[in-house]
Amino acid sequence: MHAERRVGCGAAALAALLLSVGGGASADSAKLMLTIESPEPGAVIGDPGGMAFLSGKALALFGDYQTFDIAFVIDTSESTAAPSGADIDGDGKIGARAGASWLSIFGQVLPLPNTDRGDSVLAAEIAAVKTLLEQLDPRTTRVGVTAFSGDHDPLTPDAYTVVPLTTEFERVSKGLDDLLDYGPNGMTNMASGVDRGIIELIGSRSAYSEPRVGARRVMLFLTDGTPTLPYASKRDNIREAISRAARAARWGVRIDTYAIGEEAVHEPIVAIEMARVTNGQFTPVRQPELLRAIFEDLDFAQIERLEIVNLTTGVPASYSIQNADGSFAALVPMREGNNVVQVFARATDGSEARKRLKLHFLAERRAQDLPPRLIAQRNRLLENRLLDLQRRRLEIQLDRDEEIRRELMVEIDREREAARARAEKAKRRLQIEVEE
Repeated sequence: MHAERRVGCGAAALAALLLSVGGGASADSAKLMLTIESPEPGAVIGDPGGMAFLSGKALALFGDYQTFDIAFVIDTSESTAAPSGADIDGDGKIGARAGASWLSIFGQVLPLPNTDRGDSVLAAEIAAVKTLLEQLDPRTTRVGVTAFSGDHDPLTPDAYTVVPLTTEFERVSKGLDDLLDYGPNGMTNMASGVDRGIIELIGSRSAYSEPRVGARRVMLFLTDGTPTLPYASKRDNIREAISRAARAARWGVRIDTYAIGEEAVHEPIVAIEMARVTNGQFTPVRQPELLRAIFEDLDFAQIERLEIVNLTTGVPASYSIQNADGSFAALVPMREGNNVVQVFARATDGSEARKRLKLHFLAERRAQDLPPRLIAQRNRLLENRLLDLQRRRLEIQLDRDEEIRRELMVEIDREREAARARAEKAKRRLQIEVEE
């Protein structure tokens, strides 16, 4: 946990602070865009499994926004070395604290590193980012990574660009690996992290990212604590971080904040207000190991409901994926011959859209050719289907085992009664023989 010099900040002072920061971005009215990318209308497709793979995008447009620029701004301060409480790296071991706390040269009380760096809070942050990265469409979404921590040296930056905004997601994944290898250090300058994220999202002169007109700008801000820099005063650090967020709102940047762990959840004022002044969303994550599951369900597309159904048979899609940027994919059960598939979407503002697609299905025909990006989506669906089939087989086997156990118990009871009867008969016979 972060330690800091405590400065009084009562309710009245805090209220005045928030009022003085003020700000807030007004949301544009949305219109719903719904497209089916694959297969093409009238296509003749096949699959031995009897399923058609369908992909597309459902997106509530704000103004002309049809593309996303997403900056992950990640807290890498010393406290993120703490154990997350789960086996993040999947090595079968859960990292724990290696010992008692120690005092840093800056006067901070810090825990010793945990026994498995791959299970740290920082590792949980990076695993969550990678989870979301797998769901995004590089044709419409750029992703960048910024890291922030901090020290008292004015000559060294407290935030830096790990990867500029790019559609090369493998490059982003490599940058995240490098960030984890470098590891946590220093204090927490949230204001600097927000500033660096803004610079990359707007593509200013000091940015490594190219500016892109018309993209929707989103900053995902992950932190496990409260700001301890750039000032000595807690109140000033709070004010500075929220002020920088208000500046982000003026540049059309939405900030979604994630307060990770006990300290961040206990003192969430900065994370809450940074989200509020930018019309973003604040999410408390008391258990860091849950961050990855939370990122699996993120939604920037503002889609409340998505339904895919084969109107010819009345059977809905068996397996579907709805990604954060509005892209989706599904496996739809088909019958031999002509089929009509409908996609229905409803946005959070209540607007609705429908698309219908006529297809001719031949079970023995080979599956449709897909680009690598869609092959990855199809494989995810097939993996889900395989896991579901395995689970169902297990449930069926368990049901069968339970039935066998019930039959066995009935048989045992029957044999038990028969045995008791034979024993009584034998006892009587023996008693008679003894009497004789």
